[in-house]
Amino acid sequence: MFFKSPFDNFNIFKSFEDNVLRKTVTPIEGSVVYCVLTGVEHSGIYVGGGKIVHLDGSGKVESVTPEIFLDRLDGLNQAITIYVSCDNTGYPVGSFLAASRARTEVGKKRKYSLVSKNCHQFIAGCLMDNFEIPCSTFSSLKKLTKTEIGLKDWKAWESSDYRS
Repeated sequence: MFFKSPFDNFNIFKSFEDNVLRKTVTPIEGSVVYCVLTGVEHSGIYVGGGKIVHLDGSGKVESVTPEIFLDRLDGLNQAITIYVSCDNTGYPVGSFLAASRARTEVGKKRKYSLVSKNCHQFIAGCLMDNFEIPCSTFSSLKKLTKTEIGLKDWKAWESSDYRS
């Protein structure tokens, strides 16, 4: 289901594979999205209109463009590709309710901790309407996304959708 390439630890090779050799997609409203930073994943919710709502490292909930979503850690990361939650046929899946919840949080400041009150817990809160849910790892967010919106695979977001 979650195919592991021998190059998964090398983001540039994995991004090439996912963007050139595999089908790419465009997210739908409420799709869970993520990118790989230096050694960790960063997650958000696509809310339409070319915007992703995410919790940044200062605890601020922001609505940002895909380019800004990728530009974490002041550019000191290896984020190249944004991945989109998809079903077993490779089409994007999402939750309109999660997108709506995410939009209502924009501009708010939340307690932030890299270990517990992070972007993954925020996205889980949007999916479940419970921002205290214990879901602070990307692995736990993937499991929750499977049960809540039918995640079966991750596909690369078609970069021509947002890069000029």
